[in-house]
Amino acid sequence: MKRTILITIVILVWTNGLNAQRKTIVSKDTTLSDGFIGMSPTGDSIFRRVHFEAEFPGGAAGWKSYLEQNLDASLGDRYIKIPIGRLYAKATVALNFQVSKEGDVFDVKADSLSIATVHKKLVAEAIRIIKESPRWSPAWQNGHRVAYRAKQSISFVSRNTLD
Repeated sequence: MKRTILITIVILVWTNGLNAQRKTIVSKDTTLSDGFIGMSPTGDSIFRRVHFEAEFPGGAAGWKSYLEQNLDASLGDRYIKIPIGRLYAKATVALNFQVSKEGDVFDVKADSLSIATVHKKLVAEAIRIIKESPRWSPAWQNGHRVAYRAKQSISFVSRNTLD
């Protein structure tokens, strides 16, 4: 049997009305009315809820295309084991990262569950692809560019196929 890889990219950053220019991201911390969640290492305020989200050049379609063209899918074939009796197996890496007020991506981290359950080479590949992404359009809050914390999940799926 020949194993092939299918990459599914789950975009968590842009849900429910991605192209709506005035969409507000609701903070999980209900105690902070302006969406402020902390300070970046460079001293910039970081927001989870903004007037304009940080956006990859080309929007969701451009982001998906970038991920599909640059992700090393062959790693999934090497590091995902398909259990006996199953036709496929999936490994998902959940990441969060910051987009600076200049649009640079930094502070890319995998969540602890991904680190504990997904092969380290797949986690490293998911982090690499986010870190190497081109400059984004920054988020805006109250008429000012601000740092923005984003989330992204990348799923590697390995399937058995008949020759």
